[in-house]
Amino acid sequence: MTEFFSNAHAYWQYVALAAVILALGFSFQSAMTRTAERVYRLTAVAVDIQVALGIVLWLVGSGWDLGILQGWIHPLVGLAGLGVLHAYVSRARQAGPEEGNGVFRTGIILATLLVIGAIGIGEMA
Repeated sequence: MTEFFSNAHAYWQYVALAAVILALGFSFQSAMTRTAERVYRLTAVAVDIQVALGIVLWLVGSGWDLGILQGWIHPLVGLAGLGVLHAYVSRARQAGPEEGNGVFRTGIILATLLVIGAIGIGEMA
């Protein structure tokens, strides 16, 4: 069972990465459209799935027994990235069409940096 979640977590990261890149591209439009808003929400869902797979893997694979980097820092930084992403998706929707993309762009860049950090930490361990 651990192998299944490990593979799912490893392969879903590419789906989440593609969603983040697509959302970042949409964030450079002049105004937020309904399509962009949907892309932003689907990006958050893709990252939600990635984090959920990681949490299940952590629970099934006794993640608390891993080293400090792999077992604790990697998941916490990933969760922080997810929190930032959701916060900025919400702020972008509240900001309206003119300012929404700029707000989301800031959030997706911060979330991407955190997720890249989480991946790097996971690979170091």
